[in-house]
Amino acid sequence: MGRFGVQEDIVKHSSLRSIVPVLAILVLLPLAASAGRPVLLPHPDPLASPPAGVMSQVAWTPDHRVPAEKITPTLQLEAAKVPMGSPMKVIVLLVEPRGAVVSQQLVRSMDEAAHRLAVAALEHEFVAKASLAGFEARRGLVNIPAVVGEMPSDMLDEVAALPMVRAIELDFPVHAFRAEGGAMIRSPELRSAGGDGDGIGVAILDTGIDWNHPELPWGSTVVARGDFTGTQEDDVAGYDDGGHGTACAGIVAGTGAGMARKAHLWTLKVLESNGEGSYSNVVDALDSVYTNRDNFGGLHVVNLSLGGNAPMSGTCDDSMPTMTTAMQKLMDAGIAIFVASGNDGCSDGISFPACITHAISVGAVYDASFGGVGFEEGNCTPSGCTDHSTAAFMITCYSNSGSVLDILGPAHMCQTTKMGGGYEYQFGGTSAAAPYAAGLAAQILSLRPSTTPAELRSALTATGHAVTDSRNGVTRRVMDGMAAYQMLQGGGGGESGIFWIPVVVHASGAAGSQWRSDLAFLNMGSAAVRPTFVIRTRSQTITAEASQPIQPGAQAMFVDLLGQLSVTGSGSLSVTADQPAMVGSRIYSEAADGSTVGQFMDGLTAADGIGAGQSAIVPQLIQGWNYRSNIGLVNMGGTTASGTIELHDDDGRLVGSYGFSVGAGKNYQDSQPFSRRFGTNVYGGYAKIIVSSGSGVWAYGSVIDSRTNDATTIPMKR
Repeated sequence: MGRFGVQEDIVKHSSLRSIVPVLAILVLLPLAASAGRPVLLPHPDPLASPPAGVMSQVAWTPDHRVPAEKITPTLQLEAAKVPMGSPMKVIVLLVEPRGAVVSQQLVRSMDEAAHRLAVAALEHEFVAKASLAGFEARRGLVNIPAVVGEMPSDMLDEVAALPMVRAIELDFPVHAFRAEGGAMIRSPELRSAGGDGDGIGVAILDTGIDWNHPELPWGSTVVARGDFTGTQEDDVAGYDDGGHGTACAGIVAGTGAGMARKAHLWTLKVLESNGEGSYSNVVDALDSVYTNRDNFGGLHVVNLSLGGNAPMSGTCDDSMPTMTTAMQKLMDAGIAIFVASGNDGCSDGISFPACITHAISVGAVYDASFGGVGFEEGNCTPSGCTDHSTAAFMITCYSNSGSVLDILGPAHMCQTTKMGGGYEYQFGGTSAAAPYAAGLAAQILSLRPSTTPAELRSALTATGHAVTDSRNGVTRRVMDGMAAYQMLQGGGGGESGIFWIPVVVHASGAAGSQWRSDLAFLNMGSAAVRPTFVIRTRSQTITAEASQPIQPGAQAMFVDLLGQLSVTGSGSLSVTADQPAMVGSRIYSEAADGSTVGQFMDGLTAADGIGAGQSAIVPQLIQGWNYRSNIGLVNMGGTTASGTIELHDDDGRLVGSYGFSVGAGKNYQDSQPFSRRFGTNVYGGYAKIIVSSGSGVWAYGSVIDSRTNDATTIPMKR
């Protein structure tokens, strides 16, 4: 058998001498803030000064694929549409330098500074060769071997044939995605736990930020800036950005109503004031983010509420190799990237660059009911789209969706900071959903700085309220910051965290009966677990732990749980586990002869509840005719929840309404409210629960047969 293997061609380059002082000067630009402005990010161009002389040699492995394999499909399609020889804006991704050759020896271990010098040398070599084919360079990137420029459409094959070329892609236009979710995603609970974003840097790649806004002050909130559009709009006092970037920034870290109110922001202008920009602007900015990631207090999160081109049904790494490389560098450096899925109304794909594997893509849901809402046209909705009715956790008709979508976030009618001061009250679209996610991530990271981007993605996609898109059957979760943080703390993965049973009881009932609650805990994880129980009654809080560990795949039954703990009365129950689990309870009435009738209570997470501005219905209530109905609430949130309960009769008429207030972790039960409060009976009545403050509220009805004491649980419907 013949011997075979990988042929390692080494191309030696000799053009580093003059680059050393040029890059050193640019990287060491002063980092002190100019008067009245955030610090300007160092933004060197490796092509700014041509090399001269010989210092050392750079080694790289040639790419000998045929030119057609190096030109991305998007660029090939666009080139076929234009007249031959037409100028095309492109990004050329080069092969990665493998090391430097010193005294005939290949030195593979390069630190970051040496790698940047090698990248610069390779870019100069490429430009010298590609210019013979009509390529005109605009700038080179610092950390990624790539050059932005323009070239004739009929010379693509000639440039692609150069051995240092890895890919050529289209530099296409991008634009801002246009079209009070904090309680929905449990941001307030994270803040109560200390998750305020302190020490966390978030880069907003957008139209800029108005750092003169009182909620986005320069020097404390906005700490660094950069303009990648070439328009020099950042020279205007207050950064005249058209408002889109300022709105996104307010959601992330506005000091009055933002998610992570102590985070520090970097404003990287990649879109002009009209919301338009180019793909290369974004790549250039990501390269700069990576270069400066350890400066200005450090960078941990990137937000991109922008995109371009038609949505992709799968991942788009091969179509966008340069940005994919940039995002991978950032992710490997521990920086999470959140990208809006787009507002095209597509159900089989999401926009660039959300479709890149390393991005965490964010679609949009309503955070409350707004009635009917109509939206402008998109790629998949040329006549626009309309949601004739809206409700919390309902996916918006404009939100792009598909198998590669990661998570959902609140959007539409968002109140946030406005360019020039004051507030925007109707900001929405996936442009709003993405910064909600970025801000929530900053909160989590301030509590748990060691969390990696992969761990963040896992926690956000595994927790929260599950919603199925009726357009395509794809189910994704609306992010829940507290549940994600609890999962990360537990380290168990899956549906670990805190489970709630709305009501548990150990008390005497009618006709000598006794009410009891049994709990079932099924360990779905890969390790043994000893769950912790917290029972909250009106007068006390009791904490206990399972006496024995529950093995993987095993189910433990805790019979008459309150009785075992010598607790009399009723209350709520939370169960904490660091492994995926299923939790449920049977509440039953036991007669004197030992016979029982009971009802099932499912284990819930706080994401199953509703929050401020949201409502739910408890249907099928009966009062009178041998039946009685009770209404119960549990507050799974971290703050007191309040609101109103409306009672409606069989014909939908309002019988009456009254307020409620439930402390954090507590439950509330109203016995026979139709008859006791308003003196009426109903056979098909219902209750509407409207939350005005707080989050994580879940409601239920208990319809009890007065003759047998048999109870039926009626869960709330959104």
